[in-house]
Amino acid sequence: MPIIKYDFLPDIFFDPKVKKLKTIYRPYVLVKLGNKNKWSKNFIKALVDSGSDYNVFPSSFADEIGIDHKKGEYQKIIGVGGLSVDSYMHFVKIKIENKEFETVVQFGNHIQTPLLGREGFFNYFDYAKFNVKRRFLEIKY
Repeated sequence: MPIIKYDFLPDIFFDPKVKKLKTIYRPYVLVKLGNKNKWSKNFIKALVDSGSDYNVFPSSFADEIGIDHKKGEYQKIIGVGGLSVDSYMHFVKIKIENKEFETVVQFGNHIQTPLLGREGFFNYFDYAKFNVKRRFLEIKY
């Protein structure tokens, strides 16, 4: 079975405790979203998040593939610290490397980082292996 391997990518953030910029490496993958015969123009850098229950994307990606995101099933997403975000659920296609599948994505106006979660992404693969020390992600299908 094929294995997809991605190196973790650096994100720079300001650490207020030490008042300096720091780098953290995260498991991002490049995906395309599809709706009927329309696909996102560019690849989308999405964070593979084992702590996320579902796939969650900014609403601008729904617009790009011809979906009126507010016509989906309404969901309130509860995140870290009990913060909530309004979202709307839609069936879309996701393409990663040579694998394509239909799944559910929740789109919202206040979502900033595309997240790929356990239900709707992880469950389409045999395994996802995070090697934090060597900074890479392997996904087998």
